[in-house]
Amino acid sequence: MAKDLIVIKGSRDGLKFYFNTQEGSFEEIYQTLVHKFQEAKGFFEQAKYIIDEKNDLKEEERKKIEALFILHGMTRQEINHKKTENSHTATGSGAAAGIDTNEETEVFQAARDAVLIARSLRSGQKIYVQGDAVIRGDVNPGAQVSATGNIIIFGACRGSAHAGVLGDINAFVMACKLRPTQIAIADKISRAPEASSPKDEQVYPEIAFISDQQIVVEPYISSKHKAANA
Repeated sequence: MAKDLIVIKGSRDGLKFYFNTQEGSFEEIYQTLVHKFQEAKGFFEQAKYIIDEKNDLKEEERKKIEALFILHGMTRQEINHKKTENSHTATGSGAAAGIDTNEETEVFQAARDAVLIARSLRSGQKIYVQGDAVIRGDVNPGAQVSATGNIIIFGACRGSAHAGVLGDINAFVMACKLRPTQIAIADKISRAPEASSPKDEQVYPEIAFISDQQIVVEPYISSKHKAANA
């Protein structure tokens, strides 16, 4: 009888995932989850997920699974959206990180893991997220997004992106098209190379992370990092 490595149950709070770490290795569980997403083809998009705590997943393994959830449009969050003038705690954290959280900066507090921003950012718009930032849209030139955690953009990043602003060197920035004016992770700053011609424009998701004390950008599909903070 085949072992059930993953069981998914629906509830009013979202989809609860049970991972059978007693009978399967993490790689088996991860590949099974990838296969389920491939079979579903968009079914999980916009759904909320819950991971049952009765498992032996290591922290880095859990992060890899959660990155896969986010990649397929799922969220585990409660959004508490406050403008800067009404959010003293968020402003203080932003200032400590060197982030310009003035009256023009929208500040988001992730009650759990991530904040979903379902719109594009125009030139002049600034976003600061305490937690992971998931943007369903483009970050256009002149726009800025900063987060204490990771930044995932389901669109083009042509503005400024700063992940891990409080010093998290394991943070990453991922986008469907990564061409920022400036990219920063923790205290490291870099820029994506400019394409010499339209033919050189990448048409696949890329991920930026710190490796050997510098920011590295790789195609997400072939990156060993896989947004897992490994």
